[in-house]
Amino acid sequence: MYKTPAEHFFRLHFERSRFNRRLEDMLLVLAGKIISIGMLEKGQFDELLDGIIRESASGKLTEKTIRNQRTEMIRLFGLVKYVDGLVVPGNRLVLLAQSQDTPRFFKSFCKQFQFPGGFLKPDKISAMVVAGVRFKPAKYILRLMKVAESKYGEFGISASEVSHFIFNDKRVIVENEEPSKVIERIREARNQGIKTDNTSDVIRYARDFLNYMVEANLMSEFKGIYMVNNGEKKAIHSLLKDNEFFDLYSSVIKKDGTWDKEEFKEIDLRWAEWFADEVEDKALETPTMALVRDDANYPEQWKRIKDILEQKDSKTRGGALKEIGDEGEKIVYEYEKEFVSTVRKDLKHLVMLVSGKTSLGYDIISVQASEGRRKKYIEVKTTKKNYEPEAEIPFTISINEWSVAEQHGDDYFIYRVIITKQGVSIFAIQNPVLRNSEGNLIAEPIGFKVVYSKKSGEYLNLEPIYAKQK
Repeated sequence: MYKTPAEHFFRLHFERSRFNRRLEDMLLVLAGKIISIGMLEKGQFDELLDGIIRESASGKLTEKTIRNQRTEMIRLFGLVKYVDGLVVPGNRLVLLAQSQDTPRFFKSFCKQFQFPGGFLKPDKISAMVVAGVRFKPAKYILRLMKVAESKYGEFGISASEVSHFIFNDKRVIVENEEPSKVIERIREARNQGIKTDNTSDVIRYARDFLNYMVEANLMSEFKGIYMVNNGEKKAIHSLLKDNEFFDLYSSVIKKDGTWDKEEFKEIDLRWAEWFADEVEDKALETPTMALVRDDANYPEQWKRIKDILEQKDSKTRGGALKEIGDEGEKIVYEYEKEFVSTVRKDLKHLVMLVSGKTSLGYDIISVQASEGRRKKYIEVKTTKKNYEPEAEIPFTISINEWSVAEQHGDDYFIYRVIITKQGVSIFAIQNPVLRNSEGNLIAEPIGFKVVYSKKSGEYLNLEPIYAKQK
């Protein structure tokens, strides 16, 4: 059994979030609510987050469990900062609300995450500062994986290997040892049949962080082996070139490991601001085609979706796709062309992507082919997630879009596009203003946030675009 040499051993630790598939939904709901509200007193924010945790739970939670989960989420993910006693949403949370890109949220988290960090208790931070720990795990793991790929081709690593050879070894977390040396130690252990302890309690911190890298779409996992997702080249490059490090804890931790409480508290506030306010980096946006690997383990429909996103069309606006929503728009555009063709092929040319034109209040003009040439105005709202949502995720539309919806009535549609590793779904809401007056949809006048349910509209049958052959 491999053991990290005693003179190099130092076990890294961090508070664990109760991660499950509901976490994505919780973060999206929280982002939408707090961005619409703005600054809150701490007690109000705690109550808001407690309610979201309570509502999303599969069973009844004790108040203590809810409080613990809230504290872990806030500190671990850098959701907020504190200004004059008020809770203010950080840039990471604001960007999640705006982009609806949850893998991007986790990329930002992985990029900023470091040891020592303010998500740890003071005694843990002190021990790391005294030991000289200075480590950004996502950057180092990606460096190691890219070096291994360049030397040996396709390369995978287990959570137990990351735990013993990287997370718990001062040669890495203190001395920043060249990845090539770590790779050779791993390969030597493999070649000699030396196993690593994969007991859950031993490897859980390395495994948890690797799973966050999977949620960030930076890595993929299959049967316990983690590999780099090279579809995320821009994001990987961004993490590899990142040299930013929050080093202020070392200024208040003395050589004997003690600290002044007030000084430490001040640094803790500065950490919260730094960790929550990651600067927007376009390279972290999630390309739809990077969500799914090209192998048999993923849905057949993705082949058609990838065709749609890769094809060039003279009617679509020129230049590169500029925002996450554009990929959703392209999918809807293709769907509408195929759907109109099944009813009136001669009207297909009337389907137009117009989102490049400002202030129209919709992204696509189509036709309700069964009613002749009656126009159809479609606003597309896209969210990217790792998993299918377990509840409808609210979205925002502008006051202008709502006004246009009022003008066009039954001719105005919102197409809610959800892109996940399982595939794509489109939920169509016709005449959202009427649905709101019926009580089947809630539009809160915050510019507006739309809370919808299955009574608001219907899921569209996407078979026409999946069945089409190039």
